[in-house]
Amino acid sequence: MELTLTTHAPPVLLVIDDEAVQRLIVSRAAEKLGYTAHGAGSLIEATAWLHGQDADVVVLDLSLREHDGIEVLREIARLERDPVLILISGFDERVREAAARLAVALGLRVAGTIGKPLALDQLMALIAAVPHDKPRSSRAQRMTLTPGMLDAALDAGEIYCLYQPKIRLADRRVVGFEALVRWHSPAFGMIGPDAFIPFAERHGLIDRITVHVLDRALHQLSAWHDTDPGLEMAVNLSPSSLGDLMLPERISDVLAGHGIAPARLILEVTEGALMADYVAAADILTRLRIRGVGIAIDDFGTGHSSLLSLLRLPFSELKIDQHFVMGLLRDPELPKIVGAVISLAKSMDLKLVAEGIESEAVAQRLHDLGVAIGQGYLFAQPLGEDAATALLGHAALA
Repeated sequence: MELTLTTHAPPVLLVIDDEAVQRLIVSRAAEKLGYTAHGAGSLIEATAWLHGQDADVVVLDLSLREHDGIEVLREIARLERDPVLILISGFDERVREAAARLAVALGLRVAGTIGKPLALDQLMALIAAVPHDKPRSSRAQRMTLTPGMLDAALDAGEIYCLYQPKIRLADRRVVGFEALVRWHSPAFGMIGPDAFIPFAERHGLIDRITVHVLDRALHQLSAWHDTDPGLEMAVNLSPSSLGDLMLPERISDVLAGHGIAPARLILEVTEGALMADYVAAADILTRLRIRGVGIAIDDFGTGHSSLLSLLRLPFSELKIDQHFVMGLLRDPELPKIVGAVISLAKSMDLKLVAEGIESEAVAQRLHDLGVAIGQGYLFAQPLGEDAATALLGHAALA
């Protein structure tokens, strides 16, 4: 498998608008914020550009003469690009919001929508708020990944965890962390989990990675015991792992090895994982709950069987997907949906966690709606062990 690994470069913005003056205005605004700006005046130009390059931000006009912005959204999704989108249009707000909801349904990220004529301060605020957590490239290195390389990386300790804090919204105290796996290769630098986790699943190495991550994460949780004995650790489970009927025994062994009570471990499972083999998933997750391990349904609401999954399986926690969270103040329909999810979770005695919180206003709205725990860049990006330990020294996060 060949991977492309990248080095840091200025973030990139693509403005797609059939009016040259508008492209110039948006480009100048982006450049003031440190972006490299590019423009496309039609669907054909935008498609050609997107076939060869990535953008951190795409500012898209929904009207493109003989075409429309929806066709661009489909092309971005088809190419599996992941920019943050800002949608602009002279149409009324309901049309813009319908387009934004369609983009989210396509798996895309939307920062907001703006009417025309453009409010430049609003546009710059949306662009400035985009987190730059993905390195962009001015040069690319290529490598061929093999199972032996991944095995060797595990042996050498190159695969490790970062920790994103879970924050109690009422008082901004850290109540736990989510362990996120990373690979730092001495030869090729950072290799993202989106590259090596699917490879590990295809080549039968995912169970070894799962146990490795659990071991690292629970070792760190044990080290934090004296600081806060009630901290919880969340770890993501691969869909492939839910076919391994010995998984509960393996997890129990790791917990026992670190002296960690099962209730302090939360295993996060996506709906897609549950659909792969429901019988095996139900077997494994029920046995884990019997042993006292917490089970969270991740990305709730983005699949096609959320309610059925809640009915059939013994979840203890529900994570509200970031797409609902990030659009909470922008889309007037989302507070109704989030409110319904909150009511459902409370009626089923499920702990609620909202992910993707990037602004104080969203954090406050979620708290007002009744969400207890939050994650997101407002509080902290994924942290190394030392930085996460330092964070625990703070009484609360402002």
